[in-house]
Amino acid sequence: MACRTSFLKAVLIVLNVLLSLIGVTLIALSVYELNSSTPGTFEHIAIVVQIFVGTFVVLTSFLGCFATARVSLGLVWSYVICLLILLCLQIYIIAAAHSTDYVERSKKDFLVIWADRSANVERISLLQQKYSCCGQLGAHDYILMGRGIPLSCYRAQERRENTLFTEGCQQAVQAHATDNVAIGLIIKWLLLLVEVGSMPPALATYFSGLGWPRAVRINRRLIGRWALIKYVFPSLRTVRRPGSRHALGHHGAQ
Repeated sequence: MACRTSFLKAVLIVLNVLLSLIGVTLIALSVYELNSSTPGTFEHIAIVVQIFVGTFVVLTSFLGCFATARVSLGLVWSYVICLLILLCLQIYIIAAAHSTDYVERSKKDFLVIWADRSANVERISLLQQKYSCCGQLGAHDYILMGRGIPLSCYRAQERRENTLFTEGCQQAVQAHATDNVAIGLIIKWLLLLVEVGSMPPALATYFSGLGWPRAVRINRRLIGRWALIKYVFPSLRTVRRPGSRHALGHHGAQ
């Protein structure tokens, strides 16, 4: 029994350390992307959600490690509940990621910024430096507008011919979104697999520490509470047939 408990604890600690590392990686990547995203856009909202999920993952992994080290049944059960919440959240996020065209949305967000260039000069300059791009489709966009090519279109902002970015920002933003979607899906699927893998040893640890006789008593108590709820709310009770044993017993008592 002691060997089994030690094995379960070791497995849970390893899985939770892995879970925390993936969560920290998700937070770090999201914070990096947050600095260059436009508030209010779909990309910005998705990044904020990723930061929330990553934080919840890290906190859940810490709870799992602490509960495993203390062998506290209450903490282990709280950890199981957090895992269930994360699993539901991950399934929803993965389904949304597969059904949403993030590349097309990133293109639309960029076109909104580019359409109002005078109000988004700093934003466009930041995008051009970050993605090593120039204009919407290329540096010739500025020439067609009768404007000089800005310094943000040059590497290290040095106005030289060999440092001019030739790629348009629309294409660069879409390529970046494609890479982000691929990396994001890999991280999300890893999180889901680790969370699913953490559930069996967590439940085994809980029931192993609880003891099966006590678990049976708790189940009976829950069944009793459900019977009380059915008594308080008659609509939940099953309708008994007139010829049932309970009905005969009642008439017999009379």
